[in-house]
Amino acid sequence: MISAPAPRLRLCTLLGALAVATLVVSGFTPAPNLVGEWLAAPPSVARADAIVVLGAGGAVWGDGMLGNLSMRRALRGIVLQREGLAPLLVFSGSDAEVDQRSRLARELGVMPVRILAGGGSNTTRDEATRLRALLSPRGVRKVLLVTDSHHMIRARRLFERAGFDVFAAPADDVSTTARTPEERLQLARAICGEVLARLYYRIAGYL
Repeated sequence: MISAPAPRLRLCTLLGALAVATLVVSGFTPAPNLVGEWLAAPPSVARADAIVVLGAGGAVWGDGMLGNLSMRRALRGIVLQREGLAPLLVFSGSDAEVDQRSRLARELGVMPVRILAGGGSNTTRDEATRLRALLSPRGVRKVLLVTDSHHMIRARRLFERAGFDVFAAPADDVSTTARTPEERLQLARAICGEVLARLYYRIAGYL
């Protein structure tokens, strides 16, 4: 007579099945695209008092170069400033990231007087708080916010709570119209990270 599987074995089997199912759904169905579209904020680019480029965690590599996401956000902000959408270009994030972005902006033709460094931040909430202290005395009220489209909704709410009028200028490093399994898995990972972050911010009372 074959004995019934032990509870631990059944649990491991169930978890394994769920992991495989999650992998299949994430990589081989349009589910990440649909969820990503629902979570993403559409662009609302308009003239503002300042362009604020948010930081990207772990943005500076060991060789001192900006990571992909940080570089994309920085370039988006630089292009918007060069197009005349705001007189000030504000870089936020860690001190090392802000330094590299400011150097890049100067090399690409942004006048140093137009660049503000808002370093010393490790979280989106820190950025909103620090930039309110930096920008409010300068009379900055309308900001053109640069971050990825999934992070934008959380960031916009934090900056609105800090007293800013926010326009959205998304800059993504993960395709929001993923077509290959690899792209869908990358998108799914980004979505999971943002969902967990929003949940934490809500529980903490930040949103």
